[in-house]
Order: sequence, then C-alpha cells, then structure tokens
Amino acid sequence: MDVHLFPKQYQAWEYLSEDNDVVTEVLYGGGARGGKSAFGCIWQILRRIKLPGSVGLVCREKLTNLKDTTIVTMFEMLKMMHLTSAVKYNAVDKTMVFSNGSKILFRELMFYPKDPEFDRLGSLAITDLFIDECQQVCEKAISVLKGRFSLLNGKDEYGNKWHTIPKALYTCNPKRNRIYTDFVKPYKVGKLPPHRKFIKALPIDNPYVDKAYIDNLLKADKVTVQRLYYGNFEYDDDPATLCDFDAINDLFTNDFITPVGANYCSADIAGKGHDRFVATHWTGNYCRIVIDKPYSPGKEVETDLKNLMIAQKIPRSLTVVDADGIGSFLESYLEGIKEFHGGGRPLDQRYANLRSECYFKLAEMINNRKIKIQCTAEQRERIMDELGALKQLDIDNDTRKKTVITKETMKVILGHSPDYMDALMMAMFFRRTKPTQGARVKVKTFQN
Repeated sequence: MDVHLFPKQYQAWEYLSEDNDVVTEVLYGGGARGGKSAFGCIWQILRRIKLPGSVGLVCREKLTNLKDTTIVTMFEMLKMMHLTSAVKYNAVDKTMVFSNGSKILFRELMFYPKDPEFDRLGSLAITDLFIDECQQVCEKAISVLKGRFSLLNGKDEYGNKWHTIPKALYTCNPKRNRIYTDFVKPYKVGKLPPHRKFIKALPIDNPYVDKAYIDNLLKADKVTVQRLYYGNFEYDDDPATLCDFDAINDLFTNDFITPVGANYCSADIAGKGHDRFVATHWTGNYCRIVIDKPYSPGKEVETDLKNLMIAQKIPRSLTVVDADGIGSFLESYLEGIKEFHGGGRPLDQRYANLRSECYFKLAEMINNRKIKIQCTAEQRERIMDELGALKQLDIDNDTRKKTVITKETMKVILGHSPDYMDALMMAMFFRRTKPTQGARVKVKTFQN
C-alpha cells in the first residue's frame, strides 16, 4: 500500500510508530487545514491493518461533530486507500470492524454533570487513541482514557506476535488551556518531556491547500488570522471570553500604574488538600501576590493574614476573604474583615450575584489597562491561564442577568482551581459602584 504523507504528517507518523518505544503522546496541529483529521484517520486505519485484533478509539467532544466531520473523513481516507470493502461500519454502535478482527470505536467526550468521572468509558479496552479537536475536550476525559490502554499485545493470522506501547494522537486548533500547558508551553522553552511531542502544522505546511483559501483566511479578523494561519495559541476566539489577551499580557507591564492610594487585601483560602491559599496586597490599583501556599492550617491562615495587615497597614474593613468554604471561620478570629459570599446580592442588579459582578468588574479594569500585578514568572503564567478561562455564561441570552461560568466549569477547563483569579476578583468588592438611576421623565396625558 502506497500512502503519501507530507513532512509534518510523516514526522508525527514516526513518533506514533509501534517501533518508537519512547513517545506515547503527540499533539499535532495549531492552524487550519494542516492535515490534522486526515492524518489521524490514516494513522488509525494503518494501525488496524498492521495490528490484527487491536482496538483504536476515535473521539471528539460532541457526537454530532464526530459524525459530521471525523467519521466522514475516515471514510474518505478509506476510499482513497481502496479499503472501503475491507471494513464494516455499524452506525448504531459507532463501531468499524476490519476483516482481520481489528476495530475502531467512535465515542463522544462531552462533559456531563451527572457523569463527572466519565464512568461511561470505564469498560473500554483499547490499543491507541485519536482525539480530534482535542482543545475542546476536558482534562478529566483524557485522564480517564489513559487508564484504558490494556490491549497492547496480539497475533496475526500466521501466529506472529505484535506488541506496542500506549499511543495517543491529539489534533487541535490553538487554545490556551490544558494542551497549551502540557505541550505548547514546555515545547517553547525546551522542557517537553521525552514521552510527549508537539508538531505545529499550519496551512502553509499542507501542499494540497488551495491558495484561494489561504488568501481568504488572511483577510479575516486579527484573532482568526493569529490562531488559524500563524497557529498562535495565546489568542482565543470564544466571544464569551471576558478578558482580551493583549490586555492580560499588559497586566504585568502597565508601569504607569504606581502604588498610590489606599491599601486593600483579598484572600482565597485553602485547607489541606484543597486548592491554594493566595492573598493579594493592593495599593490603589497596584497588586502584589504576597501569600501563595499549597494549603495552610486554619491557625496559620489567621496568623499570616494578621501579620500581612499589620505589616502593610491594611485596615480590617479593607480586607476581604472568601467565606463560602474554609474561610468562613476567619471573621470570628479577625473581627471586622469582610466576608465574601459569591452567591450574595450584587450592588448592580444587572448581575446574577456578587461573584459575577466582581468578575465583570475585574475584566473591565483589565481591558482598560487599569491594573498592574507584581508577581513571579510562575505566578504570571498561572494568572494568564486562569484569566483566559474567564467566560460569560449564556452570552446570547439578553433576558437573563449577566453571570460567569461556574467555578466547577473553570476547573474542568484549567485542570485546577482558579485560585489567583479568585483572589483578584474578590478585590473588586471594594471597587463596585451602584448604578445611578439616570434621568427621569414624566409624561402627562392631556384630554380635551
């Protein structure tokens, strides 16, 4: 069988070969029309032929997209390779069976609140994995699937044994989430672990892309061009995203913001095994991350905050602490501090709750370049990731009050709790303003 791959695809093929006993995960993509889905389907087909009795799993977040795109591409590749007659496809079970006993299972990876642990995937036994448009899939689903690689040995019809290590191919368009943190960022700084590889495939890498398509793509808006032509992972095309990427970058270099004004403190509390303990010290709109611990016992939290308020001359009335969880005990020991209840009543009734009001205020100040943050390089990366996950809920619904996605959803996107962003958000408690009533008009009806 003669299969032609262009250079970027061939590079991925070598990493994913059963002869390579080091690489287990490959992220392939970054731009539009980089041959992502086609390569993934070709890889799966050839693996099934070479490894009789093996099982490949092909996934996308939504079943409709899986059927309308990936499965369609799979049949196109089978036709190109003259193998259509060698497979039987069950559209009900979403299973493709090869004549040598190999199978490809097609599954969706949508996150459902009723199945947060993806128990529906628990009985699978697979040889390899292909997730198309991986940037849309939550980290938990991928973590569960990594435990399903159990069918790694077999025999062909002549009794020859085959063996492979787990292999996973993720294709993607740019997104600043788990794929950025796990693959792209370490790749940029030369710290990608040996078992992972990132191949940046752009439209210009695909010799079969029509020039008219590229010309038209370059006429799109800045975000689209940066993402789909240049493969820039730092730009997000989701209209629900509240913070502009360039404004997030500027947070750490807005040197015209100086530490002038009143001193404030906001803290997101974490106990043992729960997120992080992060506290900020604000002087006007100049913010410093001054406490950052994996967790702290209750007494230590109390002591740290008390010492911070004394050292920086922060009044207790200008200290706000998350009181919905572990921090609920603090007010009884640090009398006079403000308790933050995210579901509380906002000053501005356009918002669904206090948490949403403060997050929208934070996004407004960030986008208007009114904040400067002083922190470490590691904290900066984490803050940027978390702010990128700040999104409005039901953006197309004009009848509901404004709200942001839940903390649980943020955790799914990020793979961890947005502790730094929560601490920044709570500082907006002191920056809220009650909207004015505006001009009032009386209309009288005159009768003859």
